Amino acid sequence: SSLIFYTMFYRCLFFLFFLCLLNSSSIEAQKVSVVPIEGIIDLGLGPFVRRIISEAEKNNSQAVIFKINTLGGRLDAAVQIKDAILKCQLKTIAFIDKRAISAGALISLAADLIIMSQGASIGAATPVDLQGRKLSEKQISYMRAEMRATAEKNNRPIKIAEAMVDENIDIKGVTSKGQLLTLTTNEALKLKIADYQAENLQEVLKILKLPEATLIFTSPNWAERIVRFLSH
Repeated sequence: SSLIFYTMFYRCLFFLFFLCLLNSSSIEAQKVSVVPIEGIIDLGLGPFVRRIISEAEKNNSQAVIFKINTLGGRLDAAVQIKDAILKCQLKTIAFIDKRAISAGALISLAADLIIMSQGASIGAATPVDLQGRKLSEKQISYMRAEMRATAEKNNRPIKIAEAMVDENIDIKGVTSKGQLLTLTTNEALKLKIADYQAENLQEVLKILKLPEATLIFTSPNWAERIVRFLSH
């Protein structure tokens, strides 16, 4: 009788220890990669983003957060980044901390979730040259199609996305013909371009229901930095 009692007792202890170990491993396994999309969008950013996404997928991360603060840059580089985000097997989040202008707007639309900080902005995606002059209608049409297709893929308002590129699009109560669309955080939330508002990465994790996850901060390696330098 006594032997049976102690046997059951130690079995229960072992079972509880095993459960605690599993729970601890589960918490430790929660990882979220943070990818900075800052400054000018250049050809060095595409390989960097693809590398981090690949590493995050191999390491079984729960999500990838793209921390965005950019006034834009090269359209071809933005398309590379957009394609990489759309192909990502993990949950992707565009956290717009300040601004996602021009190429930054296209990259943001590719993410599963768009989360903006108060006072941030998204839009103004008409392609221009280095002097700020609008490019040809052919290039504008291409950018408009990229914005439309990306918004469509993630069930976001297509006309709103197009109006960020083409000032000839008129949307009642939103924008008039002749005005290129740029949205504040509150406007983006109202128009279903953005999904949530957060002021920092910890608040983003709470939205993702991953409050205990470890943030893995990333940066370009030396080869990617050289490409960025030469691109500039």
